[in-house]
Amino acid sequence: MKIGILGPTRIDEFCEVVNAGKTEYLYFLEQIAEYLASTNNSIVIMPSRITAQGVVALTYKDLGGKKVIGVIPEDDVEWGIKDIDESVADEVVNCETWRNQPEKLCEESNIFLLVGMSPGAMIEVCYSKWFKVKKVFIMTDFLSQKLPAEVEKDLDVEYITLFELKDKIK
Repeated sequence: MKIGILGPTRIDEFCEVVNAGKTEYLYFLEQIAEYLASTNNSIVIMPSRITAQGVVALTYKDLGGKKVIGVIPEDDVEWGIKDIDESVADEVVNCETWRNQPEKLCEESNIFLLVGMSPGAMIEVCYSKWFKVKKVFIMTDFLSQKLPAEVEKDLDVEYITLFELKDKIK
């Protein structure tokens, strides 16, 4: 199975908004990565070392995770890819532009695991309505609030804690 990892790009800002310690949040991400590395699943991310997805991916790789698939807008001339680090990925999928990135991430993933809310992650979660993503697991450990009911009604979401992760993703 291919698990799309969604989360904040700016970890410091995220921790400030949800009133969490950065060390505590990074440890949470490492625990997720440790569990995922113990499974036979691949992960799908937008590869960068400075994002929540990047922290998960690097730890996952260090612990022998199966494969990291990086969705990268290699042809984007509008915004470029200066924060992308292809070395985080074992396999690269070119989505051409940033505008195509949420769609391609959905196409490459069987399920999503949301490790922290952010505008980009919200776009990817909402795109799951139209693509093959079977379920969106939203981690509640660092969540300030659930999705609005009018959004949630059209998505296959399940709220889980780190403790419940092992029962949901095998």
